[in-house]
Parts: sequence; structure tokens; C-alpha cells
Amino acid sequence: MVIQLHTPFFRREPLASVSSPAGRGAARGANPFAVIALVVFLAVAALAAGIFLYRGFLIREIRAMDAQLAAARKSFEPEFVEAAARLDARLEAAGQVLSRHRALSLLFVLLERRTLETVRFRDFSFEAKDDKTFTLSLSGEAKSFNAVALQSDVFGEEKYFTSPVFSNFTLSERGNVLFQFKTAVDPALIAYRADASDSPPANAEEEEANPVFGEPSPFEEEP
Repeated sequence: MVIQLHTPFFRREPLASVSSPAGRGAARGANPFAVIALVVFLAVAALAAGIFLYRGFLIREIRAMDAQLAAARKSFEPEFVEAAARLDARLEAAGQVLSRHRALSLLFVLLERRTLETVRFRDFSFEAKDDKTFTLSLSGEAKSFNAVALQSDVFGEEKYFTSPVFSNFTLSERGNVLFQFKTAVDPALIAYRADASDSPPANAEEEEANPVFGEPSPFEEEP
């Protein structure tokens, strides 16, 4: 008995013709969105690393400056620094007190130099409403109305007197003219000064033009 075997016939194809998914992807090329995302990620990572390193650099610099400042403080004597600070505070407080202090000595010097020989003042009143408003009030006596008029001209030209006013004229029993004088005073005149050279100078031109200055006082003969 003869046995015959039939071998099936398979068609063989070349391996290069068989395609795979990886091969198909490579054939289409890389995804552009993935490339962009990778680039952005790398840039952000580099920026974060730079910020971290710069922060560490700043911290080291601040610590170094703190150490230098502490060393500089130790180089000075703390007691001397505290004493100097207290002295400066006291000097500043004293300056503020002196700036608010008022002295009437220069006002009296001005009245002595600007008052005519035929005029004399008796009652003196000085009022300070605030640090910038000062009022001087005087009651006086003159030998005549002409003397009062001349005295008004002298005080009217005085730069430290603002709006001087003579009023309430009456005659005394001896025939002299009694009057009231009132004026605002410039704060610069009564500001405290340690130097006496700041006193208002005498007006030589007035004394030469006015024959009354330098004559004996007519009031000295009265009792």
C-alpha cells in the first residue's frame, strides 16, 4: 500500500513588506506639540534653577552685610554712642525752648532810642496772643501837640512797629498833652538773642534832623 503525503503550499513574502505600528509612526514623523512642550519644560526648569541659585546668592550677601554691620557696631563704644544721643536730644530740646522764648530787652532799647526828649511814657503793657501776635500799649505825656505829632512820625518810620496809633488826647493840669499809644510789634524784635549786638541801632539821621534829641528833658523841672 502506497501512502502519499500532500505538502501544503505557503506563499512566502519578503519580510520588508510586513509593516509594524512603530514603523508607521516613524514614517509619519515626530509630533510638533510634544517638541514644543519639551522645550517649554526645559526653559521653565532652567529658569527655576536660576532663581533658586540667585536666591541663595542674595541670602549669603545679606548675611555677610549683617556680619559687617555687627562688626562695625562693636568697633564703637556703646556707652559713648548712647551719651552722644542723649546730648543731641537735650540740645535739640533746648533749641526749641529758646526759639519760643521772648526777651523784651531790645524793645526797651528801641523805646529809649526812639522816644523824644519832649515825650515820656508811664504805663507799659505788653500782650502776646500767640507766637506771632504781640501788642504794645503805652500811656504817655508830651509837652505839646507838635511833640506828639513828631513822635508819631518817628514811630511811624520804625520797621519793628506795625500800625502805630496815638489816641485819647487830653490836657493835664500843667497843660501837657496826655495820650495813649498802641502798636503791633514785630516778633523778630523780641526773639531771644544771646548776642547783645543784635539790638536795634540808633538812627543818627533822625537825631540830626530833629532838634529835640539831645536837649535837656523839659520834664525834669516838674516835681
